[in-house]
Amino acid sequence: MAPQENNQRVTAVVSAYNEAPRIEAVLQVLTTYPGFAEIIVIDDGSTDDTAEIAKAFIRTSNVRMNVVQNDRNMGKGYSMDRGVKLAHTEIIFFSDADITGLTHKAIDEVIAPVLGGHLDMMIGMSDRRWYVMHEMLTFVPLLGGERAITRSLWQKLPEYYKQHFRIEVALNFYSVYYGQGYKYKILDGVSQTIKEEKYGWWRGAWARLKMFYNIFSSQLRLNFRHTPHFVREGRWHALVALYGMAGTVLGILFFIAIYFGPSEFIRYVFAEKLRDPGALLAPLLLDFANFTPINKIALLGLLIFISSISIFILTRKNLNFLLYGFIYKLKNGKHGKRL
Repeated sequence: MAPQENNQRVTAVVSAYNEAPRIEAVLQVLTTYPGFAEIIVIDDGSTDDTAEIAKAFIRTSNVRMNVVQNDRNMGKGYSMDRGVKLAHTEIIFFSDADITGLTHKAIDEVIAPVLGGHLDMMIGMSDRRWYVMHEMLTFVPLLGGERAITRSLWQKLPEYYKQHFRIEVALNFYSVYYGQGYKYKILDGVSQTIKEEKYGWWRGAWARLKMFYNIFSSQLRLNFRHTPHFVREGRWHALVALYGMAGTVLGILFFIAIYFGPSEFIRYVFAEKLRDPGALLAPLLLDFANFTPINKIALLGLLIFISSISIFILTRKNLNFLLYGFIYKLKNGKHGKRL
């Protein structure tokens, strides 16, 4: 997939922290790719030779390069934001500094859909099996990877999310609800050095825990504070529909119990619980079945069934808003679908 007139339209931004052993291989690929107008490396307060290795490419690269250094380690989101502010193009390609196997073909595959104006973001992922979860569960965040995004998408993000590892889940969220959506592709042969390998097991595990905290706290904040109003409203309506569905099932169970006999039905369904001296609910249900006239049980079941199925019929379409507006995303072509 060849880039389409992108030599003046794309800036590559690389944020790096103590990546001296790995960044050279990444920059060798980026600086020889013909589609970049410029490459910006943000050294995030490294204590090794990351910045010096990156600066060596300024003299040999055919593409304009800029290497800037944070005074101290500020985190991935801050460094990415600094890179975007320095960029002169409307499309940004983010690359991690610790990946292996990156090729020009892989960069083409990530950039082309955004250049075509079809998406606000395209994500190229290293090949990991757990990404199948993203296909199955829409609330599982898609993290990491090499990303091509529009500047307009970046500018829609509140500053709070341009810090640490909040950034990637926020980009996913805003591209779906406030942009043209995103897709992702697993890049053959591309892999990433894990934190435990770079920093040692204990330090790497601690860094991973902090990353997970940033990711999932941001996921919750985004969905409670930044979801469009009509989607939030739809979710509450969906809960009402869910209540109607559950009540309908309960009403049907009342009819089944009346057919077989309320006491016999309770003894059959809760046989094990009734033998448990510590059980509370099952004995209460049995007492209710033994001492309540069957006509009153039938009337209660009928009332539950009629009211619940009426609620469910009137609100069933709102179930579409469950799982973070999954149907809404699909209808608008905005769900993070694998290419």
